Amino acid sequence: GQPVPPNKYLMHQESCKNGDHSRHGVSAESEDAAAVADPDSVKSDVVAGGDAPDDSALHDEHLLLTSRARCPDPVGLWSRIAAGFRSLSGSPVELWSAYALKFLASYSYFSFSIVFTLFLSADFGFSDYHAGTIYGAWGALVTLFGLTNGVMIDNLGVSLSLRAGFVLSLVARCLIFVTSSRVTLLAAMVLLSFGNCLGIPVLTVGIRRYTIESNRGFAFGLFYVIMNVAALISGPVVDYCTIVYQDEQEDRLLEDGQEWIAREWSLTGYRLVVLIGIFANIIACLVSFTVKEIKVGSNTQDGTQIFEPVRGNAIDIFKETMRSPDFWRFLVVCLITVNVRMIFRHLDATLPKYMVREFGENVPKGTIYSINPALIILLVPVITAATTTVHPLLMIHHGCYISAASVFFLVASTSIPACVLFVICLSVGEALWSPRLYDYTMQISKEGREGTYMALSSAPLFLAKLPAGMMGGYLLEKYCPEEGPRNSRMMWLVIGSTVMISPILLTVFWKYLSRQEDGQPYEEIGVLQGTELVAHHHLAAASTTSRRPGGRLVC
Repeated sequence: GQPVPPNKYLMHQESCKNGDHSRHGVSAESEDAAAVADPDSVKSDVVAGGDAPDDSALHDEHLLLTSRARCPDPVGLWSRIAAGFRSLSGSPVELWSAYALKFLASYSYFSFSIVFTLFLSADFGFSDYHAGTIYGAWGALVTLFGLTNGVMIDNLGVSLSLRAGFVLSLVARCLIFVTSSRVTLLAAMVLLSFGNCLGIPVLTVGIRRYTIESNRGFAFGLFYVIMNVAALISGPVVDYCTIVYQDEQEDRLLEDGQEWIAREWSLTGYRLVVLIGIFANIIACLVSFTVKEIKVGSNTQDGTQIFEPVRGNAIDIFKETMRSPDFWRFLVVCLITVNVRMIFRHLDATLPKYMVREFGENVPKGTIYSINPALIILLVPVITAATTTVHPLLMIHHGCYISAASVFFLVASTSIPACVLFVICLSVGEALWSPRLYDYTMQISKEGREGTYMALSSAPLFLAKLPAGMMGGYLLEKYCPEEGPRNSRMMWLVIGSTVMISPILLTVFWKYLSRQEDGQPYEEIGVLQGTELVAHHHLAAASTTSRRPGGRLVC
């Protein structure tokens, strides 16, 4: 919550000038601008009488001020989005390389994850339970390698980590494409997990290095949109490969009088998905070798600088990180949100098999899946621009409730419209909270130690990804088998009940999670910039005077 320079504050007031913001005959613009220019005068007004104002007066004052901060009209909103793009115009080429790598890596990941469990069952003969377990193990290994390689990423830097990660991923995808051996497949999945942990997460560190504080929030929002553009494209491609191409293959084999034998190598629709991912991975490798180890100065005048990785031994780095109280609050947030983040594993692995079994082989599973990235592409820029000044934790809290509630559409009905509503509701919640989790991670982490923060914070995910994959496979076998009676609503009820735990725990532990690192008690730090700065000083002064314990974000 760094104070915002007055000129940015006045720019925001200009965007709200058409609203009715006057109070007691004095314009809100002149009154609040004076408060921002001289916050001590606000504090002196609060304590002038010797007594702190009562809580209700502070709350009323805060509501009045926050209402001004949240008044952008649609024209002003689009202007802010345009301003966000303009703020990136002078960024180094490495930022755009990072966006390109994010698109290519995300396409390879999403297209493969949609068909992975189906691929394991159709081409390698794995049961639902074992396919789900392998899928969960893939995610768990990415997390485990990320946990152990965090210090290595900090020592190597962004550039070398990206090159190593994409080369290893390419080798692994090639092995997956050509093999018909289960042993080779599993070995390739281990290698792919190692490559993934060195590639995709490091791009988040890169975005921080290639931006400045004033445009970083928008840059992360765009980063998230690009990932979802890749996911949007992957859905129709998967449908073509697994429906159109697969049908043509089966017809050709039948015409030739050949019997298709499972687990014998052939260019199936699932392998075609892997092959297209290999082409994307090749391009990513070439792009990664153009990325330099740089960082942008603290403001636009500083330009780019060579960044020297902050090297150190693992024990000292871990000790340094774990001494931060802010890190432990961050770790608790990561732990609590594990369940709601697992909903995306079910979107990738459980939903496709559920749709195929309930609605037939030709159900447009990829197209329904693509609703999610399509909505993210539309919603994230608007929500990011409209909530730039809202603290990331608030967005995470409210968004998790919406994402968790989405599962209950599938509890209520076994139908394609219910699947569509599930994806829509999940996407709205995701647009609120998931991009801000990137922002929160980079906000908490210390420069040069981002890899360590990401590694340690991923430890809870390691404990959950494998059980989530196993649970999905078990629930499919028990409640949605390929043959026999089904009770799919019960399967989704179990999933929904586990997912809803996350937002409830965020509410329960909100007072602890929303404390600042220095322990200063603030009643409201939900909006960190603009007009909220005035309320921030009012409340800080009052809480200091009245010695009230505790501090929290209003949820």
